[in-house]
Order: sequence, then C-alpha cells, then structure tokens
Amino acid sequence: MPNRRFEMYQYRQILVRMRMGESNRAIAQSGLMGRKKAQALREKADLQGWLEPEATLPDNDALSAVLEGKHEVLVKGSSV
Repeated sequence: MPNRRFEMYQYRQILVRMRMGESNRAIAQSGLMGRKKAQALREKADLQGWLEPEATLPDNDALSAVLEGKHEVLVKGSSV
C-alpha cells in the first residue's frame, strides 16, 4: 500500500509550483507528474480556489476528497 501522506505532500508541492506560475510541461519535466495529469489537477485546483496566492493549501482530507472522487468504470458487454 502506498504511503498516502507522501502522495498528498507531492500534490501540495505541485500546487505550490502551479501557484508560482509553473507550466504543466515544466512540472512534467521535473518528473513529479505527467502533463495530462497536471492539467487535470490544475482544473480541479482552480475550481477549489487553491491556485489563488492568498488561499491556504488544502490539508490531506481536503485533497483526498477532491482528488479521489468517483471514477466511472465502463463495462462493455460481449458482442457475441
């Protein structure tokens, strides 16, 4: 089982970089997260107001609640 505290630390580190104006490409080049995942995080963070300079960074519970939302699983039936 991955260390959840470390994962949330990484997300907060990426949020700090985004707040400083770093691009998704630069974040991807640093090896923290891929560009597509960084874009998805940026969109969620923007909706939550986390990218505003005066906003406080979210705690682990707030990050988990937003980032671990429901994921839809599509099940395709057999065509036979």
